[in-house]
Amino acid sequence: MDIPSHIRQDLLWWLNAVKNSVNPIRDEKYLLEIFSDASKTGWGVACRDETSNGQWSDVEKDLHINLLELMAAFFGLKIFAKHLKNCQILLRIDNTTAISYINRMGGIRFPNLNKIARELWQWCEQRNIYVFASYISSENNEIADAESRATHPDVEWELANRAFSKIIHKFGSPSIDLFASRINRKCDLYVSWKKDPDAYAVNAFTLNWRNLNFYAFPPFSVILKSLRKIITDEAEGIVVVPYWPTQPWFPLFENLHLHGLPWLQADCQDGTSKKRHPDCFY
Repeated sequence: MDIPSHIRQDLLWWLNAVKNSVNPIRDEKYLLEIFSDASKTGWGVACRDETSNGQWSDVEKDLHINLLELMAAFFGLKIFAKHLKNCQILLRIDNTTAISYINRMGGIRFPNLNKIARELWQWCEQRNIYVFASYISSENNEIADAESRATHPDVEWELANRAFSKIIHKFGSPSIDLFASRINRKCDLYVSWKKDPDAYAVNAFTLNWRNLNFYAFPPFSVILKSLRKIITDEAEGIVVVPYWPTQPWFPLFENLHLHGLPWLQADCQDGTSKKRHPDCFY
């Protein structure tokens, strides 16, 4: 009999886990209560006095809201429970379909929802975390709801992929992106400016850059701080900045560079993925 690959994965899990599987009587002592919500533009999560949010990629914006709600709940877990083990967590969600797929540990009707639910529970299994999803009305989920609708147009800048390809062709592939988010990262490993579900760390300035093979496209407001960080940590990496000779950091940048500086035009396909001033980048 030919067993489909997705079923084979489940059978292998049972084969390995059946001898040790238990279903204990659980109390309702939850270490964390995580609120999440999704809109068609972004996601938002809240736990205790902390919040986080982010935008969807262009592809994700076209996904069904049920799937986005499930993804937002998973993001909340990754952000607030990343370092926890051996505990129970309560997820508060205003979407009944997402709740069902979490509490039933998946389903057969919608494969895309089942995939995210599977990933969520596998993530929990690695940490011995048990989650239970509970309904909360949209009116009472106002913090996560507001976070899901927040926009940050000045944060999601990125270098166009074609321009980035030119950079790595000249300098080689970096290992970590120091100023990125889930949807604009140029490396699998990245550091975010705020809490992000898949980020290696938050705030690049809290790390030592010396031994990092890094790529950095810092926000304009922290270019000078980034260059000083490179000097302090005696670091080497790829740094992208605008061609802006009137800025006080520009002479410092020119003194720091070790190789020839390629130019990238921002007003064509070789530049940034969103138009910004100035028009040229080093």
